[in-house]
Amino acid sequence: MPRGQQEAARSTGLTRWQTMAYVVLPQAVRNVLPDLISNTLEVVKLTSIASVVALPELLFQARQAQSVTYNATPIMAAAVIYFLLLWPVVRLLSRLENRQLASGR
Repeated sequence: MPRGQQEAARSTGLTRWQTMAYVVLPQAVRNVLPDLISNTLEVVKLTSIASVVALPELLFQARQAQSVTYNATPIMAAAVIYFLLLWPVVRLLSRLENRQLASGR
């Protein structure tokens, strides 16, 4: 953020904390939020719990069900479950990125 904005806020009589709360942080949050959500999504997808335990366990259970029923429906259901867990976060990220691009970043 340009130093001039901080100086302008201070010249209007805002304290250092008020400048931070009303001028600096709103702009910083708006600029950082899409990247923060993107990184959070990557962490969720790549975290040891999700990648080592949750997804393989989900697929293991689906394969076991598939071996009993002899059809691919359990594997497809596992894929749909994984998709439904991550899709809302992906859509939120997409909306935030589009909003930021539209505002002329």
